Amino acid sequence: MRLAFIDQVFTWPPLGGAPLDVYNTMQGLQDLGHEVHLFYGTQKENWVVDPVDESSLPFSATAVPYLQEDLEPAIIGEKYREAVDQWKPDIVFQCFGFFMKPTLTKALAHYPQIARYYAYEPFCPSNYRLFRRDKSCPKNYLRTPNACRRCTLLGMRANLLSGHTADYVLEYENVQGWSQHYYDELISSLKQYKSIIVYNNFTKELLKGVTDRVHVIGGGVHLKDFPYHPLGTKAEQEKTIIFLPGRAEDQTKGLGSLLKAGEILYKKRQDFEIWVTIGASEITYPWYKTLGWKNFSEIMALYQQSDICVVPSIWEEPFGLVAVEAMATGRPCIVADVGGLQEIVVPEETGYIYKRDNEKELAQHLETLLNDEELRQKMGDAGRKRVEDNYEWNKLIERHYPPILEEALS
Repeated sequence: MRLAFIDQVFTWPPLGGAPLDVYNTMQGLQDLGHEVHLFYGTQKENWVVDPVDESSLPFSATAVPYLQEDLEPAIIGEKYREAVDQWKPDIVFQCFGFFMKPTLTKALAHYPQIARYYAYEPFCPSNYRLFRRDKSCPKNYLRTPNACRRCTLLGMRANLLSGHTADYVLEYENVQGWSQHYYDELISSLKQYKSIIVYNNFTKELLKGVTDRVHVIGGGVHLKDFPYHPLGTKAEQEKTIIFLPGRAEDQTKGLGSLLKAGEILYKKRQDFEIWVTIGASEITYPWYKTLGWKNFSEIMALYQQSDICVVPSIWEEPFGLVAVEAMATGRPCIVADVGGLQEIVVPEETGYIYKRDNEKELAQHLETLLNDEELRQKMGDAGRKRVEDNYEWNKLIERHYPPILEEALS
């Protein structure tokens, strides 16, 4: 089967989880015997990203170049249609993209299409995160369009009035994202897809009433990249390491919650350290260590040096790859009850789930693990087994994608 993947802002090497997911999905489907081809945008004036290193891709790819003045729905739709029609796929996957995604869906309506949503693009035109005023937003553009339009225009107001629009704002302006026409096209595109793939059941629920052709598929890892180092016995004076990986400088990642939990713990005990992949900051605690940004191999080493992994996100984290990575390394995980994170960890088995922003509950779970070395080892082993069964890329692709492809052609 010939499968075309469209990603308007693809980057390689990857700058985030979305291109990594596209890459591994395409590679996995290619390993199953399908022909795959990537079509990606190269408009550097608008989305300023590094050039894609096509030589490092294990599949074929076509760049779709355009200038900033080309960023109009009709022009972009035509450019992608011409490129894709030359390859003649059986199915088109619509991957990462923002306000132009309905346009491309309409332009390629002569193919069966599958959509992949990595965050909350159809539901939150303001920032695709469903996060407002330092907390999760209960609104949903599909159900409360007027409220979401007001929120979006308020956030973009300065750029729109000044005329200095680029990136996200420019796309919103050019598609007239505030209009009823755009809303209708978005709804139409969601109904047109043969399948929509999302990371978690929270997102699936947001699509209720629009389409029921929704599949929840998490991300994955290649276990060969994660050497398994079961937790050993700590020396008497050795600190227990609590690790927060990822972009901790982003407030939605919940570093503040972890620091408050650390303050609670330190009043009782001094046998731990909290390590965070963030640059130097003005925050100083004797138990807090900033590590700076780390590359993939360095992060792997940090997982192995740590004893407990914490992912304290305060937004509806779509997936939570770092939790899977930590579990693959054999580390127990404590995560907030948000988005896809709460679907990764099995409470009392591979770690704990606590109510977001509840630092006392987080501190209690940390204390339980700090007190019980055997429990840490047991949960770490169970986490590794869960990743082997559910999040290894090849197994994940084999389990979920063949029926979705059949469904698209039916």
